[in-house]
Amino acid sequence: MMILVPVALGIFILELYFLRKKGYKVTLDQTVLNISLGFFDRLLGLYLTERSLVLVHEAINYAIIPSMPSNSWSFLLTFLAVDFIWYVFHVSSHRISLLWGIHLVHHQSDEYNLSVNFALSPLGFIIRSCMYSTLVLVGFPLEFVILSSYVNALYQYYLHTEFINRIPVLEHLFVMPDHHKVHHGSNEEYLDKNYGGVFIIWDRIFGTYAPKKTKVKYGLTTQLVHKDFVNIQLFFFKKLINNFKKFGWKKGAILLFQGPEHQTPDVPTVFTLKTSMSVKKLILGGTIFVISYYFLLTTDSLLFFTMVFFMNFLSITLVNGIEIRGKDKLSSSNNPWFSRFSR
Repeated sequence: MMILVPVALGIFILELYFLRKKGYKVTLDQTVLNISLGFFDRLLGLYLTERSLVLVHEAINYAIIPSMPSNSWSFLLTFLAVDFIWYVFHVSSHRISLLWGIHLVHHQSDEYNLSVNFALSPLGFIIRSCMYSTLVLVGFPLEFVILSSYVNALYQYYLHTEFINRIPVLEHLFVMPDHHKVHHGSNEEYLDKNYGGVFIIWDRIFGTYAPKKTKVKYGLTTQLVHKDFVNIQLFFFKKLINNFKKFGWKKGAILLFQGPEHQTPDVPTVFTLKTSMSVKKLILGGTIFVISYYFLLTTDSLLFFTMVFFMNFLSITLVNGIEIRGKDKLSSSNNPWFSRFSR
């Protein structure tokens, strides 16, 4: 499973080349933000998925429903169940403000390419794992739950591309890139549509399906004042906290579980950060990430994982150009090397 991350990055680099060749909008700042947002999520996924489900499996000695036999039919049933759990998780992430604050990082990009796959929150991974674990508790084979969750995530990777639209016949059963483009649209008619991961049937059954009819406008409906690695993950939570100050504890608590449309339109700033990307920072941050990834491949100790976690934090700070002190002369605004990568 761990080999999939570098493979996915390699495919993305190829896509990036062809996107630019065909004139699609691709900017360095947005691409780096998308990828770095997913560092912690992917690391947690690689390290904790099997461990967390194994722990759950060990805890079901007193389960009422025994584990079903491992065969092709039980795998198919498990795969369907995992995809339905994903659908429920995804709907909840859009319709409950507390969860939307976690999930919105996946929708902040106003560009649509494979880098959007990486823009995920580690908190979302933890919630997904807990929901998948319920399947193990009710008798679904542990190994099939793990495999199905991997296949589900892998299938969704290709959905985030402009190069594929739909596949006739299959589009009636499976989620196609055109379906998922609609899901990422901020157009009024596309909001809260097409939540499916692998199968589009859940959207058709529960009335959340919408076909792609007009050009999709990607990104959030709210204009962000500070679109950086820190504020994009925290501004909505600050808004939720401010609700308690503005409206009191009762209404503040209710707003946590209502949809985002019930929130005030303000976009609070959590931290005013100075960012300045440079070639030097990108190379250094990328090198640190590769080294930390190697450690993750070669050991499974908690100590090394903790070290990898902090190495990734340093890597993210560098590649996003978040300045703690001093001023970098090789900023993206005055370095001609960067102008070739943005339009």
